[in-house]
Amino acid sequence: MIELITAIVIISIISVMAGMGLVQIAKGYYMAKTSTVAAQQAQIALARMVKELSAVQAISASTATSITYTRDGVSHTLAWTAADQPLTLDGDTLIDKVQSFSLTYYTYNYLTRAFTAGSYSSATAAIELTFQLKGYGDTPLIFIERVVI
Repeated sequence: MIELITAIVIISIISVMAGMGLVQIAKGYYMAKTSTVAAQQAQIALARMVKELSAVQAISASTATSITYTRDGVSHTLAWTAADQPLTLDGDTLIDKVQSFSLTYYTYNYLTRAFTAGSYSSATAAIELTFQLKGYGDTPLIFIERVVI
């Protein structure tokens, strides 16, 4: 009888440990899947913004979180309003639940061969797009891309 009880206790301990291991594997899979989906969505949004901004003909209005520009003779607006709000292009959602978004404008000094950050001017040579999404467990995922205009 003691041998039977001992065997049951040992099997129970092994089962609990195996179950905890399976739970950790499932959590790891879910974390990887969630972060991968967010990264894929961000890469698609970045590719679209780069395509849009690389063909800019003129910029009519710009702030740290929005830009209105002309491309192919048509006016477009890229904008973000607040945390957990979508990043939009002409009112259409590029990516949802953006935690933060910023545009940084750079001028290029041909003598020093360096970019300098500042506000938008007619001498702006590049725009840096930065936005943050929430990953698994509210882990911040930050995406940055520079576009030469």
